[in-house]
Amino acid sequence: MIVVAMDMDIKKYRKSLLLFLLLLLVFVNCQKKDTKNINKVENALRIDTLNLITNVSFYDTGTFALNTLVNHRNFNFSISGTKKNVKESKEITLTKPTVFESYALVNGKTRVQRYLVFSKNDTLTFEFRKNGSVYTGNKKNAILNTLISDNTIYSIEEPDNSVNYIQSLKKKYDNNLAIIKQDSINYTDFQYKAINDYLEIYFYNKLFNVDFSKITNQNVIEELDKYFDIVNNNILILNRLNAVQNKSLIINLLRYISFKNKNHHLIDNLQFLDKKLFKTEALDGFLLDYMENDNTLSKNDIDIMKKYIRESSLKKATEKSKGKVLSKNILNSTIKDAKLNEVAIKNILSVKHEKLILVDLWATWCVPCLKEIPNWKIAQKKYSDKIKFIRISIDNDQKKWSVFLKKDINDESNYIISNSSHPFIKYFEISSIPRFLLFNNKFEVISDDFDRPSDNNFDIKLKAILDEN
Repeated sequence: MIVVAMDMDIKKYRKSLLLFLLLLLVFVNCQKKDTKNINKVENALRIDTLNLITNVSFYDTGTFALNTLVNHRNFNFSISGTKKNVKESKEITLTKPTVFESYALVNGKTRVQRYLVFSKNDTLTFEFRKNGSVYTGNKKNAILNTLISDNTIYSIEEPDNSVNYIQSLKKKYDNNLAIIKQDSINYTDFQYKAINDYLEIYFYNKLFNVDFSKITNQNVIEELDKYFDIVNNNILILNRLNAVQNKSLIINLLRYISFKNKNHHLIDNLQFLDKKLFKTEALDGFLLDYMENDNTLSKNDIDIMKKYIRESSLKKATEKSKGKVLSKNILNSTIKDAKLNEVAIKNILSVKHEKLILVDLWATWCVPCLKEIPNWKIAQKKYSDKIKFIRISIDNDQKKWSVFLKKDINDESNYIISNSSHPFIKYFEISSIPRFLLFNNKFEVISDDFDRPSDNNFDIKLKAILDEN
């Protein structure tokens, strides 16, 4: 009896063991299958470069512009049409999915439109008219305009009811995810991922884009704490695509940390950002732009910020063209003076007794450029014996530029480059204005992005450089 019982137990054990092995085999096979599927998806998400071609059909003359971040730094480019019924194009090479934004005044209000570039050879096609541009290209690239209609994404929100505000944002976010999921059959895995990444960044940015000082409800703060942890756990999402919201999100996270720590000096709160963000392209780009555009930063602030920037990024930003001598190709190239005569850049930058040459790159349609004119004239008068002041317009409409000079400036030191492919423009990668370039009398580049005359540090930096030269 005992032997039989033992035999029955062994049979049960063997049966259980066989069942276990069978389940294990199925599990391993499923794991292999899942691994293959994961690898397949990961391979589908890889991309080398994106070649973006922007085509603009001009039904009116003017300038069309798109804005974004590239490598997490401010980037914008423009295409000008000097004649009606002409088509102009521009090609840009990118290394990751990018969200471009265009802005237009419609009935006195700003309208923001977003276009996502995520395929290897994407084309954005527009029609330009005085009352605004119209996108006429692939609907895939304009999907964000279907999902998001917000035109005030950069204004700090002051919600009357913070609880309702958060719930409303979450509902819109979930609805957008549901819409794109239903439409996912029309997108590759790579494209679908890029759209979802942007929606996530956009949601978090809006969530923390509020005036925290107005929030008194402890439940709201606890809710924000929860989302803050979620963002930090997925902070590297910022490295997956270029979008203006990337930089805005970092600022808003810093604002929230400063609010929680009761220390409103953002730089002091850098240490509290998630460490996964340190030494990444996202933080590099944000801090480099911050350093260059915020004139209220102290030397100590800048020294602290530099500790969080990778040396390679810092070196590339500060020594891009500093100390380099302009090539013969650039110096021998010509541009037009106020009388529309061709003049070699070498002759324009040549000096008799001045130590430095300051070049202002501007255009008649650039409002920030025009605001610099009064301060430019003050500086020109102040340093006339030590610095040669040159203004180079990038207007496409030479006639408009000539009329503007006669009315407002009447300055002989004015020149124009109407060709966006000119060696001077290409060398300094001019994608935004105003832009100030500083040279010494040996045609060496001292700064390819000097402070504006209206900046507080303009005189301090200029005097220090004059003393060195």
